Amino acid sequence: MKRTILLFSLLAICAQKMMAQKESKTFSVGFGLEAGLPVGSYGNLYTFDAGLSIRFSYHAGPGFVCLTGGLIGLAPKKVEGQTEKAGLQIPVRFGYKCIIHNHFFVMGELGYASTKTYYGYQGNLQSINQGSFIAAPSIGVQWNAFEISLRYEINFKQQGATIGPRIGFNF
Repeated sequence: MKRTILLFSLLAICAQKMMAQKESKTFSVGFGLEAGLPVGSYGNLYTFDAGLSIRFSYHAGPGFVCLTGGLIGLAPKKVEGQTEKAGLQIPVRFGYKCIIHNHFFVMGELGYASTKTYYGYQGNLQSINQGSFIAAPSIGVQWNAFEISLRYEINFKQQGATIGPRIGFNF
């Protein structure tokens, strides 16, 4: 029990130090958990998506210039008699996060996503690789090193979108 309390105390002190450093930095790196519910044509194919992202931020003006990349898994809908396998998306987005009031921000990103999807055809599992331009506006709150946002990501080629949260921690 003493070790657990000591470990949590040490983590809390380290987190406070990182948060204090974040305010004065012009460059930071952050990691995030992303999730989403598909809408549009994506809603016909997938039940949800989830993954990890990494974001590089550079302080410029009232906000940050950002480069975000990640790895997102796409959970397929079940179709009777068809083999299913999760799809994989690798997005790369470039954008700007504008701090509008205290901790609140709006963000706009444009980028490209490479997507590998699987589908059943005549009893066999087939795959297809597609690339598409994407746009991802979001709103959120940032407290020093911690941020949470709601993102709406549009995939232009596949005419679908996802809406969901991103929870991130910046170093």
